[in-house]
Amino acid sequence: MPQAAVYLDGAFVAESEARISVFDLGFTSGDAVYEVTRTFGHRLFRLDAHIDRLFRSLRYARIDCGLDRDAMIAVSRETSERNLGRLGDGDDHSLWHVVSRGSRVGGQGATLAIFCLPVGFDEFAREYVEGVALVTPATRRIPPQSLEAKAKIANKMNHKIAAFEARQADPRATPLMLDVDGNVSETDRANFFFVRDGALFTSTARNVLGGITREATIELAGGLGIEVNEGDFTPYDVYNAEEAFTTGTSATVAPVRTLNGLRIGAALPGPVTMRLIRAFNDLFGFDYVAQALDHLGDNERGALLSAWRERLADRT
Repeated sequence: MPQAAVYLDGAFVAESEARISVFDLGFTSGDAVYEVTRTFGHRLFRLDAHIDRLFRSLRYARIDCGLDRDAMIAVSRETSERNLGRLGDGDDHSLWHVVSRGSRVGGQGATLAIFCLPVGFDEFAREYVEGVALVTPATRRIPPQSLEAKAKIANKMNHKIAAFEARQADPRATPLMLDVDGNVSETDRANFFFVRDGALFTSTARNVLGGITREATIELAGGLGIEVNEGDFTPYDVYNAEEAFTTGTSATVAPVRTLNGLRIGAALPGPVTMRLIRAFNDLFGFDYVAQALDHLGDNERGALLSAWRERLADRT
């Protein structure tokens, strides 16, 4: 297989030639922003929205990436297209943008890297059938008074520590972080929704990343006539929910099974969650859940695919 093509500081190079200085501020200080856009059926999903968020993060961080919006979109599409030949028919990749302030020596400008990584379906595929197990860790989401949650900052230590704490309770758990006032924020990789009386509830945008899949979910819910409410909610509200799910770039919509060991709802996915999964399937033109499950090993794939298809048929 040919090496992956990487766009690095104005030129395309093979992945083995993509080198960044050890003095780069992204490496030494986490002084960088990033963005991740997934393909579905080899087509980038909402690239324009991801690039707009990237530029908002760059402005917040006071980093000049050296490209305007149109140029960034063009080189992003070219990076994805140059790497499509590495994908099988049922595969997809994630397009990464990482922009640091540059080297702390030499006075050069920002470092801009754009590259593709295969979607790690095996990391989350089981959750569509088994559900996400959430745990509220001791570590709180950094408040916007300290670091703006809306900016996609490359330093993810806050989320990493929360994930380590959650996995001490359950090795397969995902952290559902709270803000400093005890309100539900987000996981280490996704936004969070719960359902009550058939309506959706999600954290206010003040203390979460403005997820592109979160925005798409709210839009699709509106088209389905599902009410959406943003506000401050505590774990108490989630414990008493009818169902819950996460939304993120890689997994799209994934149903939640438990919060701190307490079962949320009766069905996986719940009826509202399933309506949204179907809406995304219609948007993508294929069953994204079945695609992920098909990447599991032989010992798991058959049983989980069968279970998923039964649940899909039950809600037809």
